[in-house]
Amino acid sequence: MKNRLWLLPAVALGGSFGANALADDTTLSYGQLERLLNSAEDYGFNRYEKLDADHDDNRFEIEGWRADGWELDVSMTLNDGTLTRESQRKSIAPDWGLTREELDAALSKARAGGMQHFAELEVDSNGHVEIEGYNAQQAQFELDLHRDELNYEHLDSGSENG
Repeated sequence: MKNRLWLLPAVALGGSFGANALADDTTLSYGQLERLLNSAEDYGFNRYEKLDADHDDNRFEIEGWRADGWELDVSMTLNDGTLTRESQRKSIAPDWGLTREELDAALSKARAGGMQHFAELEVDSNGHVEIEGYNAQQAQFELDLHRDELNYEHLDSGSENG
């Protein structure tokens, strides 16, 4: 009987380690995500359609457009942003793709809503934005937004009323 009692804490701990491992294996911290987005910007992205973290393949996939209209689909390594695959085709950048400012605003809303680790973001031609990740308790986090919710003027932190 004593042996069985010891199994419960072990199972409970194992379950929490499994949830942590799931979030860690499939998501990015905000610091990692910021570094990869800076690499994407250096590569030429100025509008974004999809971001996807894939730890199994050590890959961060980005789909979007450059300012000259070329549609881009690239993969980078998660650890340092090294380009591992790229695909380009001449296109016209649609107005529904997220700018970096809109992307940052969407990620800020997700973070304010409790998302601690990023997994995926996707915007469609109707402006619907879906963000997936995990909260601090390693529970799956999902946020649905519309692109119009991200088009607001940033308040100057130096201006105060009064």
